[in-house]
Amino acid sequence: LVVTHDGWQVVTQSAPVFPVSLSVAPIERYPDLSSMPPATRIAFADVLVDIFGRLDRLFGQPLPYMMWLHQAPSGDARVDGEPWFQVEIVSPWRAAGVPRYIAAAEVACEEYFNPVAPEDVAARLRDL
Repeated sequence: LVVTHDGWQVVTQSAPVFPVSLSVAPIERYPDLSSMPPATRIAFADVLVDIFGRLDRLFGQPLPYMMWLHQAPSGDARVDGEPWFQVEIVSPWRAAGVPRYIAAAEVACEEYFNPVAPEDVAARLRDL
């Protein structure tokens, strides 16, 4: 666990491909952004500002990242189970300016060797 804030939590993923790999999710289940009450969406913005600030302080400079929003499809698309909105934030950096390159063999075998322990990333981000 990195942080909780007004019904939201940020956690490091347990077996990440990337050195920095976070999940941001509401504690209460919502299928998508539009189904959330306004206060929950405002809290979501607040937690993103918090976590991006921590990420930029992690190595003392802006951290490059990729971000995905996972939510229920709109319209008539069928979904098995009950969707739970979440955001995934990842960065390839394992140190300031040092990217983690994924080897072709890792991709081919779907076996990834991350040189950074997610517990250490969580502890460092909590301290920030």
